[in-house]
Amino acid sequence: MRGNGASSAALAPHWWAGPGMPLPAHDGSPYLIAVPTPHTSLRGQARELVRTALRKALGSLLGCAPEAVPLDTKPGQAPALTAAAPPIHLSISHEAGLSLAAIRADGPVGIDLMALTDAALPDLEALARDYLGPRTAAALQAMDDAQRQAAFARAWTAHEACLKCLGLALQEWSPALAGRIGRCRIVELDLPAQYIGAAALLDESA
Repeated sequence: MRGNGASSAALAPHWWAGPGMPLPAHDGSPYLIAVPTPHTSLRGQARELVRTALRKALGSLLGCAPEAVPLDTKPGQAPALTAAAPPIHLSISHEAGLSLAAIRADGPVGIDLMALTDAALPDLEALARDYLGPRTAAALQAMDDAQRQAAFARAWTAHEACLKCLGLALQEWSPALAGRIGRCRIVELDLPAQYIGAAALLDESA
């Protein structure tokens, strides 16, 4: 169900402990930041915390102070750099208690995060059929309840990460969409047990 050239090695985040604490130096691309946030569905404070962490990491990468990072934070849109050479790609995902931010300098990136409790959906089968496609829906239906919840979370976060990587909105499955998503390489994220996440990477030449 992972498909799409999934990587066998999980990507571990750098945990951010607050504005006064340094983040490790960039040790390659992509670079993933995990930000503990209030355990609430209200995202205002989580967004501010993630933007602060992003500015800290990007300042180190760009060689400038965090407050000088040209981060565009339009309402309703993910933060993006307004000027960077070469281009630096960003992606963000939020769940109650945890937010993630990805930075990648050598190609597009998308990340998605889900709390396992959110995968216990009464309409899981319909969501899988409409958005994840017949093959994934059939595989989920064949599983017992103990397996299905985590498997759905893995499939859904991979799907959403690919859409973000490609700059696409959530849309129902189609063969054409599956072909576009198939260009992405999926990497699982090394997260606490109550969360499942995925990153999608796209080579510029793909």
